[in-house]
Amino acid sequence: MAQAQGRLSGKAVIVTGAGQGGGYGSALAMARDGARVTLMGRTRSKLERVAEEIVAFGGEAHVYAGDVTQMRDVAGVVSETVARFGGVHGLVNAAQSPEFRGGAILDVDRDVLSDLWTSGFVATLDLMRAVHPHMARAGGGSIVNFGSGAQHNPANYGAYASVKAAIHTMSRAAALEWGAENIRVNVVLPFVKSPAADADFGAKGMTSEEAGARGRPLRRIGAPEADIGRAVAFLISDDAAYITGNTMGLDGGSTFIR
Repeated sequence: MAQAQGRLSGKAVIVTGAGQGGGYGSALAMARDGARVTLMGRTRSKLERVAEEIVAFGGEAHVYAGDVTQMRDVAGVVSETVARFGGVHGLVNAAQSPEFRGGAILDVDRDVLSDLWTSGFVATLDLMRAVHPHMARAGGGSIVNFGSGAQHNPANYGAYASVKAAIHTMSRAAALEWGAENIRVNVVLPFVKSPAADADFGAKGMTSEEAGARGRPLRRIGAPEADIGRAVAFLISDDAAYITGNTMGLDGGSTFIR
């Protein structure tokens, strides 16, 4: 089947956390728009299912099973993407340890806090720095980092929200420092259907669909591709060429009513 064509044709994009949730939706949406996508995550079987779905509609995907907390895998996913696709033009940092999203700060185990920090902030920064020289040589690129609405309402999400807030601040710094090289950096705050969301809200006695219907103007949880992926694809594309250092709420309208 022929390669999908669209506004991302000719661009190579790495997506971490691509096996589920917003990372999965972003990979699908960008591949439909013509991007050649490297899928990164810890579980190869999940990534292979996503790759099969992309190939079925004419897209192109490469699977890299690895851990974003390990520098050898950070270097590996970038080098394989460059070798296979000729460069790196976009990066979507959706990976984050799903463990302990909710809970009081007095209850946070130090090892869990370290895992959240390393898989979130540190991994995001490591990947950004790894792709930077390739984007600079190509004349620019676009990075989208995943934050969280918990940043605006952190009670009982303090550890997780703090990591996401650090990603937000670091993204703004990169947008300022790398703008002269035409490397754009933006943050999205997704409220998306995912195994992590299901587990979080399940612990509170509700489904993620029920949670989405409460307190959000659009009264639903976001669909991975239609509601999250398409917006991410826009930010990666040249249609967003004058957008950097921004934060986009992909959450049914709840970001600014908290």
